[in-house]
Amino acid sequence: MIRLCVLLLSLVCAGCKPQYADFFPYHDDGTAKPHVAFIPVINGCSSKLPWNVPQELTNDIRTRLMKDGDLFLVRNEDVKKQLTNLSENELSVSKDLMPFLFFQPAHFVVILELVDFKEVPYKRGAIKPLYVAHIDQDQAQVLVMKLRLRVIDIRGGEPKMIRQEIIESNHMMVKNALSESLKVRNSAAFASSPVGLAQARLARDVTQKIERIANF
Repeated sequence: MIRLCVLLLSLVCAGCKPQYADFFPYHDDGTAKPHVAFIPVINGCSSKLPWNVPQELTNDIRTRLMKDGDLFLVRNEDVKKQLTNLSENELSVSKDLMPFLFFQPAHFVVILELVDFKEVPYKRGAIKPLYVAHIDQDQAQVLVMKLRLRVIDIRGGEPKMIRQEIIESNHMMVKNALSESLKVRNSAAFASSPVGLAQARLARDVTQKIERIANF
């Protein structure tokens, strides 16, 4: 009787926890999901960042991938273990792809590098693509964010680069948007701040792109 109660209690508690589809390597129809080793976002910015933007993007993109459930993600612990065999240079710019075989039995390795995160003056038609807001031109700035994406196919014994591109996400904001967002940086209000919304849009766009590439 006691054992039965404990079992029922554990099932109830398990039901209260968030269930992420990435724990399961197969879709509901039994087909296998692409296995992806998602590398934490690398900081490649030359300028000082206002906070740990790469870490936030890492957490946001990984969480979105987990919730969508289209991919099977290699555990963080296993990814970090294999990262001890690779330098940052090998991850971000090296043309030698053989070291990525360390991540097998995954099918793909996804590397993201934040190469730009800055405010620049707004000039009509000067920055594209641009998410435009209804702001007077003399009161506007642009938050420029750029991520370098590399996707390596490591199925088999010969790794292949199947995608390499710069993802740009530029957002028109009022001139004090960054400083105002910083004021609520450690509160729930940051998510609805101009910069918080911009980061979330970038994470969403990158997540969708990774899913399309891995499922092609």
